[in-house]
Amino acid sequence: MKKILLLLIASLLFSIGSAVEIDLDESIKLARANNKEIQAEKYSLKSATWGEFDAFSNFLPKISFNSAIVRIDDDTYDEAMQVFQIPVLNPLEMPTGDFIPFSTAEMGTGFYKTSYTNNITVQQPIFNGGKMILGYQLAKLLKQQTKLAFENKELDISYTVAFTYFGYLKLKDIKKLTQKSLSSSISHLQKVEKNFEVGTSKKSDVLQWKVKLNNDKTSNFEIENNLKEILSFWKILIGVEKNIPAEIQLEKYDTEIDGYAGLTQDEIIIAKQEFLLNVVKKSPTLNSIDLTNKMMKKSYWMAKGNFLPSVNLQFDYQIESDDEFDFSGDDNWNLVAAVSVPLFTSGSNFSKVKQAKYELLKTQKQTEYARDNYLIAAENVFNKLITKARIIQDTKVALEFAEENHNIINQLYEQGMVTNSELLDAETMLFGSEMNLISSYYDYILTKFEMKKYKGGMEE
Repeated sequence: MKKILLLLIASLLFSIGSAVEIDLDESIKLARANNKEIQAEKYSLKSATWGEFDAFSNFLPKISFNSAIVRIDDDTYDEAMQVFQIPVLNPLEMPTGDFIPFSTAEMGTGFYKTSYTNNITVQQPIFNGGKMILGYQLAKLLKQQTKLAFENKELDISYTVAFTYFGYLKLKDIKKLTQKSLSSSISHLQKVEKNFEVGTSKKSDVLQWKVKLNNDKTSNFEIENNLKEILSFWKILIGVEKNIPAEIQLEKYDTEIDGYAGLTQDEIIIAKQEFLLNVVKKSPTLNSIDLTNKMMKKSYWMAKGNFLPSVNLQFDYQIESDDEFDFSGDDNWNLVAAVSVPLFTSGSNFSKVKQAKYELLKTQKQTEYARDNYLIAAENVFNKLITKARIIQDTKVALEFAEENHNIINQLYEQGMVTNSELLDAETMLFGSEMNLISSYYDYILTKFEMKKYKGGMEE
């Protein structure tokens, strides 16, 4: 059993050691190449491309070969082939007493019991109330909208990758703190137990450190589980198994954090306006909203096209029509130019125009609301970034005070001038301040990437 346990531990260590660290940019590239949701969106884009081609094909002629076999029932055929005697008339239109036999067969009209007809038809639409043009324009807009949806999906997945990437790193940093706290609890518990044995500490002091030690163990256990969970989700997003997020230096963001935190109110307004201007120009979501309005206008114009005439050409070339399937019968052709002008449709065309009009007005109001909400959300993210930058500076100051307080309390505790509870409070304050600083750093970074998502790009 021990050998099996050692083998399992060794294999676990090997698998951890063999994992390759990759940075965020590489993670996003892998996700865009491997993520199944993005791949599904690619197929939607290809489908829209073929839809545009299908709409364009309506301008082109349609050519078809038609073949038909017609068999007449016996009674009808016999009746049609029956010979009749037609009296001959003189110039005065009086019967001469002579008769002329007449039948379909005698006239040679090509009346057969079984006939074979083969022909080629060419149809060329000329004008259909603008529906072909508008349909093609709608298909192009739909393709553009699908492309924007694809870009949005890439942004969503990229942001989710960044969220899980930094979430994993945040938990790793917090794990270091909890391990540090655990080591400190073990050390203090050992000291207090020795002091208790010689009568210089109380039983309550020992119990307090035991409680803290158990809490630290539970925290470490919970963080380990959370690390495994978020790592599994991150691997699913990027589509690979043997990679882990590369660690980053949080200090590299200090310069820009100080820059945001030091902005005056006027500078904040200018920076915010510049950010919102970029959002309006580059955001796939806002561009998609604009396209939705354009598509509804095209649908409205298409409904108006029902009042316009339509013009179509059709050319038919008959190859044969006889009693044998041999393509050797008499051929003929005809050309038809058909013009159709709608005069009265029981109000159907009028109703469709009204319906399209109110659908357009409805869409305009909905998109205006969505656009306003989107810009407000973008503005709130910018404000949140400024707040996060200032929180980092505040937590840095709080950590300095907590470290100084911890040092003082430790010295006083060694001299027996403070209680065990005060030392515990100092430990808790220091641990909380360190955790707050780490959390505020990652909150700032994720807010920064959320801003990038609104601007339509996730590049560093």
